[in-house]
Amino acid sequence: MTDLTVVHRAVACLEGERDDVADRASALETFAREVRDVPTASGPAQAAGTVPATPKAMATAVGSATATPQPSDDRCETVKEAFVETVEPHTIAADDDSLVETMAAELSEEIAVSLAADADWTPALKRAVLEEVETQHRKTVLLEETLQRERRTLEEAIDEIDEIVGWLRATADESLLQCGFDDLREKHDRLETHRDRLETLTDERQRQFSGETNPRGTADYRELVAAIYADLPVKFPLLSTAARLYGICGDCQRTVRAHLSRRA
Repeated sequence: MTDLTVVHRAVACLEGERDDVADRASALETFAREVRDVPTASGPAQAAGTVPATPKAMATAVGSATATPQPSDDRCETVKEAFVETVEPHTIAADDDSLVETMAAELSEEIAVSLAADADWTPALKRAVLEEVETQHRKTVLLEETLQRERRTLEEAIDEIDEIVGWLRATADESLLQCGFDDLREKHDRLETHRDRLETLTDERQRQFSGETNPRGTADYRELVAAIYADLPVKFPLLSTAARLYGICGDCQRTVRAHLSRRA
């Protein structure tokens, strides 16, 4: 039953993922603070009541030829450097992705293009960056909550699994030939109870994957779990362990049943 330890190894994978997500949340918060500290350009184009409020409108305003030209400065470069130092290490961008591609994935294509072109660091552009960072931070917080629920699920399942495995190991060396009819019946019933518990555990896990038991109806929960445990030999360690243990209990039950039949 050594292969059943895969569900315990899943805990280490989950903790690693939780650490990564926490680091990303911290990086986003740091980036937001640094962005707020970068002063914006000023001029008629940013007059009160005329600043676009959305990233797409902001990009249009930044590129507008009618706006009063602003002196070139390195404010966008400062923002890009802050992004590289804080957020970029915690993205899932491919190794060959450019900085523009990574910023586009994290902030939006319009913002990435504006920053890459060293456009004026206007109040509209600054606000758009902060809004996108806040959106990413909310997603990260939601993921942290999801990972916390996954941790509780694992802990509860491991308690069930450890109890069943403990009983199987404690009775493994007992000779069924030395057991009386009542003892055999008790073992048979205990094994049936264990199988029922494992079946319930499996059903609850499948309901999680279908979104039935997730507070926000996380439709991609299955994909998230598969990604978390990608380094394990099985994609779904909890289900795999439960299925394997269910089969072991079934084999033991059939053996006990055979002995019961001979005693009847």
